[in-house]
Amino acid sequence: MSDYKYIGRSVPIHDAQGKVTGSLRYAGDMVLPGMLHLALLTCDIPHGIVKSIRTERALALDGVVDVLHCFNTTKERFNRYRNIHGQKLINQEEIFPERVRFVGDRVACVIAETPQAARAALPLIEVEYERLPYATDAKTVIESGVLDDMFEDGAVYPAPELINGEQPDLTGTTITQTQAHFDRQSHVTMEPQACIADYDPLTGQATVYSPNQSVNGLRTVLADLFDLPYHKMRVVKTTMGGSFGSKQEWMAEPVALAAALHTGRPVKIVFTREQAMLSTITRAAFDGKMTTHVTPEGKVLSVDIETVIDAGAYLSNSLDYCIVVSSKIFRCYTFPYVRYNGKAVCTNSPVSGAFRSWGTAELYLLVEHHFNELARKLGMDATDFRLKNIVKLGDVDKKTGVSLGDVRIGDCIKQGREKFGWFAKRQAAEAFNAQNGRFLRGVGIGCGGHGNTYFPRREDFGAAQMRVSEDGTVLVNISLHDHGCGTVTAFQMMIAETLTIPIDQVAVGEADSSVTPFDLGCFASRTTYVLGRIAVDCAEKLKDLLVATIAKADGSEPEAVKIQGGQILAGDKHYSFADAAQYALHTLQQELTVMHQFVADSNPGVTGAHFAHVEVDTKTGMVAVLDYLAMHDIGKVINREITVAQIQGAVAMGTGCALTERMTPNKNGRFTSSLKDYHLRNCPEAPDVEVEFVEADSIGGPFGAKSIGELSLVPVAPAIMGAVNDALDASLSYLPLTPDRILKHLANGGESR
Repeated sequence: MSDYKYIGRSVPIHDAQGKVTGSLRYAGDMVLPGMLHLALLTCDIPHGIVKSIRTERALALDGVVDVLHCFNTTKERFNRYRNIHGQKLINQEEIFPERVRFVGDRVACVIAETPQAARAALPLIEVEYERLPYATDAKTVIESGVLDDMFEDGAVYPAPELINGEQPDLTGTTITQTQAHFDRQSHVTMEPQACIADYDPLTGQATVYSPNQSVNGLRTVLADLFDLPYHKMRVVKTTMGGSFGSKQEWMAEPVALAAALHTGRPVKIVFTREQAMLSTITRAAFDGKMTTHVTPEGKVLSVDIETVIDAGAYLSNSLDYCIVVSSKIFRCYTFPYVRYNGKAVCTNSPVSGAFRSWGTAELYLLVEHHFNELARKLGMDATDFRLKNIVKLGDVDKKTGVSLGDVRIGDCIKQGREKFGWFAKRQAAEAFNAQNGRFLRGVGIGCGGHGNTYFPRREDFGAAQMRVSEDGTVLVNISLHDHGCGTVTAFQMMIAETLTIPIDQVAVGEADSSVTPFDLGCFASRTTYVLGRIAVDCAEKLKDLLVATIAKADGSEPEAVKIQGGQILAGDKHYSFADAAQYALHTLQQELTVMHQFVADSNPGVTGAHFAHVEVDTKTGMVAVLDYLAMHDIGKVINREITVAQIQGAVAMGTGCALTERMTPNKNGRFTSSLKDYHLRNCPEAPDVEVEFVEADSIGGPFGAKSIGELSLVPVAPAIMGAVNDALDASLSYLPLTPDRILKHLANGGESR
């Protein structure tokens, strides 16, 4: 157990009671005086031009205020993914486009006094379209050129080629090529996209309340879109009911603000589940091909990777996504030579965007499947093969040149296979399979590496302010974006540990672009590593100020004063934080306040190895996960139970990715838009997940902590896919491995699809 009072322990999250009792307010629960309501009309064809929109019948409905559409709103374009001013992106999207590009594209919105009136008016809007040719998959777009005119710069966007290292002597090596595929997927957050936009015509002040991941990024998009001064555009982060990347980009907010500016009244929009699936963002459909040269001993000498990401109807972040995939190659493994080429392709599909791990899960699906095939070809154990190619302590990320520090993927694999009983389970599975016809068992391993920050790929920095109130409580001003997983509590723990005070003496809020210091937002797994470091360093500054203040009050030398057990000790005298704050206010006539700014300058390796044991029913194609172990190189755990829960949730999500979750189009180009047809793994199907941590102080992180939120998803699908293939003696790599796909494989006598 930890020597710390809080760090490494388990503390309930700050809003647990509110969630359990239902008293917590989300954006969809908020009500402002005079508030109007929006209902969104979306496109029901995959590609076309809006020729006319007739709104007379809708406007005649009692309670309807107005209807906004492409012929009465701004034509200014934006990119829903932008998270900082000046970001180099392609702006393709309009609030209501005249040329619609997928089923679910925004066509119009009804503004009404009640949500019922807004929804009732939607079917009364008459839209005339000119239909255009469409394609819902990247391969068709690339081969046919059918969408070459969908945008001014075409539909195919190649990423810059990456070549790292020099091609070694390949004499005596074996060349192997494999492919892997992820279908399009939905985030399925419990809370759909929702926001309230408010505008005061007298002051020109606009405010948006939104469960978003970057108040400052959203602020710049909205201000530029509507030509507002930045100081007149405020974004407040509200309680969030899950994101997984889906609230990193802006779909609801531009519509709501357009309506608020138009009416001069607050306006609320809440997406339906159908709209959350079709009209926000999805995980991109992904195709990858990997070619390697490997020595007879199992050392990979040369790697060639090609990827295609289906961007959907707007490019959004997909080109960046494609580029970033190449930056994760060296976070877990090291190779003498790597060549990477990728492309993002626009199609008439729901827009692709951020999805937990930002392309890393896709990359390691490809790599881990390939490694299983190499191990099988060489007659090696899959874990032994990986150990020959992993990064080690002190290695450098070969793409960035930054030290991976205390990276522990080797320990994760070695300790994990022992705890999991890897070799015993393999033998037991072979014996079981020899005696059973219908049920087959197998084991699999999946590994992966991720980052903790943008550094050094792009700027990464932040700031915090702290002050001591008259009663000794500490007020913290920092731009947090809690997804609902306990970020606020983790920061209370780190600050309380540093100041040696009770957690309930620390008040931590969330991001508000007009109040909290500038921050990029919650992505790149940077919150704990970067902002946590900032919070701890700021708390250290506050300690210094408290010591200096009591030294003045007591007449002591600062060196003779220390903070311990929540008290400020000067010789045999004990002072409280309240004593210091009151002395500063009444005698020094100043507030006890500090600010700290920090620029990220490190990015150590954060890795994980997962082990899965599955049983496949060859009559139904159903897969049951019997045992699951997740080993994570985390540096230092902050809140233990919350971190375990993060990983368990990731395994549940990754199991769905591996086995059931997919969005596919029908004959009319409409993708899956209902949970009736989108098959989540429910609680009884979720595996029992054992979680173990490899802890050792990392460079740069607060208390030695590293990231976990995104990495925890990366090894899941590869581990389960590997276990299914082990059970079936197969090479399936087209996910999800639905019962139909497994049965087709069996019916075809072993073909992969």
